[in-house]
Amino acid sequence: MKSTILATALLLSLTAPAIADPTLGFGLSLSFGAGKVDTGIGLRVFSDDKQDNFVGSLGVDYMFGGREFRPTIGAAYLGKNSYIGLDLGYGLKSRSIDFGLGVGGTNTSIGGPGNTGGGGETTPGGGSTSPL
Repeated sequence: MKSTILATALLLSLTAPAIADPTLGFGLSLSFGAGKVDTGIGLRVFSDDKQDNFVGSLGVDYMFGGREFRPTIGAAYLGKNSYIGLDLGYGLKSRSIDFGLGVGGTNTSIGGPGNTGGGGETTPGGGSTSPL
């Protein structure tokens, strides 16, 4: 029984990335740790591109004050072509773990079933209710 549950969980975790549509983001980062605040620029990969959703993120920052790279893992909220995120990072030069905040731009899409991409809703007869 235990191995069946484990196998099912493994199979579901392998199919999840195929369902999501990952996207990239670029922005500004702040890190808080070791009694200091550092600023930098960051590149993120988000687990999905759906607007108005919370997603997971993996990324890397270049921190100006410490002159170091900082790999990150965290979570973000995707707005309309923007993100705000919280992460945990590791300074490669300082060898310290810190918390971070990031904001920036990304390419989001409007999610959900029935998205026509044209701004109007689809009627049961196949027509559009869009005034254009």
